[in-house]
Amino acid sequence: MKRVLKAPAKINICLRVNGKREDGYHDLTMIMQAISLFDVIELEIVNKNNLGKFKLFSKIDFEFLKQFIDEKYDYNQGEQVNLKCNHNFVPADDRNLIVKVVKYMFLKYNIEDKIYIYLKKMIPTGGGLGGGSSDAAAMILFINKYYKLKLSIEEMVEIAAKFGSDIPFFIYESECVCEGRGEKITKLKSYNDYNLVIATPNVRVSTKEIFSKVDDNNHDIVKSDEVLSYNNLLCAIKMKDLKLLSDNIFNDLERVTVLDVPSIVEFKKIMKDNGALNSMMSGSGPTVFGIFDTYDKAQCCKDALKNIYKDAFVYTCRPIN
Repeated sequence: MKRVLKAPAKINICLRVNGKREDGYHDLTMIMQAISLFDVIELEIVNKNNLGKFKLFSKIDFEFLKQFIDEKYDYNQGEQVNLKCNHNFVPADDRNLIVKVVKYMFLKYNIEDKIYIYLKKMIPTGGGLGGGSSDAAAMILFINKYYKLKLSIEEMVEIAAKFGSDIPFFIYESECVCEGRGEKITKLKSYNDYNLVIATPNVRVSTKEIFSKVDDNNHDIVKSDEVLSYNNLLCAIKMKDLKLLSDNIFNDLERVTVLDVPSIVEFKKIMKDNGALNSMMSGSGPTVFGIFDTYDKAQCCKDALKNIYKDAFVYTCRPIN
């Protein structure tokens, strides 16, 4: 039986670079929020006891499996973990976080089944929205539930942190303070009563390169006004104060990424000109998000952006809990 998972994107309400750690990673303070933009993961599991031909087992979705194997439905075809994606530029081998996570968990927990996964990418890749990390977290959550591993949140976060700094956040899928590399999580009482416009220019950036430029340009000094803004954001979330939230968003990486992607400035201006309370880059970029107090304003802004940047990804959504 084919199963379908949804993996949400995220935005960074704030991102502060505190400095570089001894292990080479950067020490960060972030407030991250899951949003209603999703990748879709379809999967079929073939149990290790289902030897021989797939067609002996009525619960298996043969139409789904046709894209992976030939018409004989031979159990012995393919690897233990098989991945396909609707975008050819997304790697479907061991470079993909889904494959890495599933192989690790199958080995760690002695799972001998075969899994066939089709990834429908809706979240822009390389955009600062955490799509790949969310996909990996969705698989950790699924494997834990499907195989009744009874892992705690902390145990799943420990697995997630082995493969990426953003993955632990998606284990919670809420609004959280993320510190350290991103693996130290404090869950917040989510504030999600507002609208968002997400806009990604038709260009990708490398998170690793952006952080290297942070070091080159000495942008890793914590400023007092950022500490104040961070505290104000925590108050805004607690009090559900949209204006206070909008007035205090910040991202240390924006001033670095904008040097490579100047259209970020234009995206932000168009959003503010079309009713956004504020706008900012998410993560290492180049995606920009705008905060709106009504859906109609968000929709008008989306239309304005699409009229000017026809090759950009533009989407209206909301925070989710």
